[in-house]
Amino acid sequence: MPETFHSPQQVKVFILYLLEKVGYPLDYNDLATIVIRDGFVDYFDFVTYFHELLEAGHISRLSKESEDENTPPPPHDLDTYTVTETGRMIAKGLADDLLLAAVREKSYISAMRHLSLEKRGAIVNHDIEQVGDGSYIFHCSIKDRDGLAFDLDLRADSFMQVSRMRMNFEDKPDVVYRGIVALVTGNVNYLFDK
Repeated sequence: MPETFHSPQQVKVFILYLLEKVGYPLDYNDLATIVIRDGFVDYFDFVTYFHELLEAGHISRLSKESEDENTPPPPHDLDTYTVTETGRMIAKGLADDLLLAAVREKSYISAMRHLSLEKRGAIVNHDIEQVGDGSYIFHCSIKDRDGLAFDLDLRADSFMQVSRMRMNFEDKPDVVYRGIVALVTGNVNYLFDK
C-alpha cells in the first residue's frame, strides 16, 4: 500500500487537483472514492479536509434546483461539488510543488477508471468508410462537456477487421479511450490492471 499524505496541505491540494482535473462537478461519494482509491489519502483525512475546503470557499456545493419552491431541498447525495476559481488557482499553483508527477498521473487515470463516460456526459460516435483500394477507415470519437476528448481514424485491411474495431469500440469505448491515453502517456501498466 502506498504511503499516505501526512500534511494537511498535501491532502487539500490533492482533493482540489483531482476535482479540478476531472473538470466537472462530482457528487460527494464519487469524489471521496476517487480521492481515497489509491491509498494516498485515508477516508478520515478526506472528510476532515474536504469540509475545510468547502468552508474556506475553495470547493462549492451545487444543489439540484427543485422545480417547485414548496418542494423540500434534495437529499445530500444529490448535491454535486466543484472547484471555485480560488481552489482552481491553488490546485494549479501548488500541485507541482506538493504532489509527485507519478502520483498525479496515477490518481487521475484511476479517477477516470471510476468515472464512466456516461457519468461524464460523453457522446460516442463512430462510422466506417470504405476506401478505393478495398480497405476501410474506422472513424471514432468521444465528446464530453468540455468538447472533443478523443478523435481517431484507423485503417483496416478487411471488412472483418473493421467490424471487429467497431464492435469493440461500441462495447467499451471507455476502455479504448483509457488504453490510448495509457499508451501515449507511457503508462502501459494500466492496460494490465483490473
